[in-house]
Amino acid sequence: MPGPETDPRTNPANVEERLRLLEERLRDLQDRYESRPQAMLRRMVPPEVRAHLRAAQRERLLALRAWLDVAIQRTEQSERPRRPESVRIE
Repeated sequence: MPGPETDPRTNPANVEERLRLLEERLRDLQDRYESRPQAMLRRMVPPEVRAHLRAAQRERLLALRAWLDVAIQRTEQSERPRRPESVRIE
């Protein structure tokens, strides 16, 4: 294996060209995945993890629904007219 001084990949012209090609590939990848972040997420996150995350999301929404139902019931109860109270006057 050639040393760093004789390695053609470390030639300044080659390094600049390789850097240009890598930056171009990176831009292509960014362009491809910026328009579809879900696709990138699907590729990075295993299906089992996504299933757990969906289940957790559903449970959070069900908890929120239960909380809202209680709040709505309280509001409806407070809207009912109160029975007149009798006050004793001496």
